[in-house]
Amino acid sequence: MPAQRDILIALLERTRGQPVERGTLREAVRVTDEAYDDYMAYLASNGLIDEEGGSISASLDQRLGLAVRAVRVGGDLERVSRALGWLEFEEIVARIFEENGYDVKRRFRFQAEGRRWEIDVLAARRPLIVCAECKHWARGLGSATARRIAEAHLEKVEVLSRGLEGLRDRAGIRHWSRATLIPMALSLQPARERVYRRIPVVSVYGLPGFLSEYEAQMGWLASFPVDLP
Repeated sequence: MPAQRDILIALLERTRGQPVERGTLREAVRVTDEAYDDYMAYLASNGLIDEEGGSISASLDQRLGLAVRAVRVGGDLERVSRALGWLEFEEIVARIFEENGYDVKRRFRFQAEGRRWEIDVLAARRPLIVCAECKHWARGLGSATARRIAEAHLEKVEVLSRGLEGLRDRAGIRHWSRATLIPMALSLQPARERVYRRIPVVSVYGLPGFLSEYEAQMGWLASFPVDLP
């Protein structure tokens, strides 16, 4: 496991925005040649990296797969998070929503009640608007910091619901007569708790499966219904 962890983190850190030479990557990890070659062959055969002419690259989706595996084999979450990058994480979340039929607004900013607010990913599919907060819950929702983030996100979505009528065009819901806003927290790792204050906390890796079934579980989700005359 330590060998896999070190290779995965090195890949994440060195393929961010550009390919890395195989020799450069090999020098960055302290593992045996056999362990290195075997695991790199495994990653390539499973479509997690691309290699051509001694140059190794990874797409956005591949980097997500590398990051999830790095966390699973004991990689430090903060280091993995820094290597993946916040904008990459948010873009991955946005793409998953789009692939599931949602119209997505990235980093949706609005002004209401004398303040400026921002939703990381606003995903709309009539009559639902999912307001996603993309965070890395390093210690689960038991930490005071994580709970404050969840409370702040709940407040943010409630404020948006009160001002939604004036934001219909920007949110892409001009012709909707009714909407239900749902707060959601997205994490790189599976959270210890799946829900806090009725906010679902979902691993980004499990988001596609969650989206296929969550409408049937609306009864236990926090939600803010809005009439749009």
